[in-house]
Amino acid sequence: MKKLLLIISILFIVSSCKDDFSTGIHSTVFLGMGSCMPVFDESDRDYKRFDGRVYLVNKEAADSMGQPGFVLLKLNSTSLEIRNGRLSTELPAGTFVVMTEEYFVNEPANTVTITEGEVSQQDVKIWICTSY
Repeated sequence: MKKLLLIISILFIVSSCKDDFSTGIHSTVFLGMGSCMPVFDESDRDYKRFDGRVYLVNKEAADSMGQPGFVLLKLNSTSLEIRNGRLSTELPAGTFVVMTEEYFVNEPANTVTITEGEVSQQDVKIWICTSY
């Protein structure tokens, strides 16, 4: 009986440590920086896997508040620290813009749509313009 309780306890602990959720995102976040003028092809951009804090900002809020509301947007968003670009978290259904701590970038390449009952596998690319 003690062995059975031990096995059940171990299984419970192991299963509670997994990223098992039915609605959310498993993604890789890439970050790149460079000139935006002249406009050049996406394939010519150099991206690296991002290490640091990311914010999953509600798309409607990002559109309506814009860069002036960036601090407030971050305070009201899901945030987590990621390593080697690995983003995995439970989210409600909706559309989110993935942003870094420092930069407000609201572009299609870093926007993800989460559908109820599904886990998005969409990778995210954030491009920071250093000149226009």
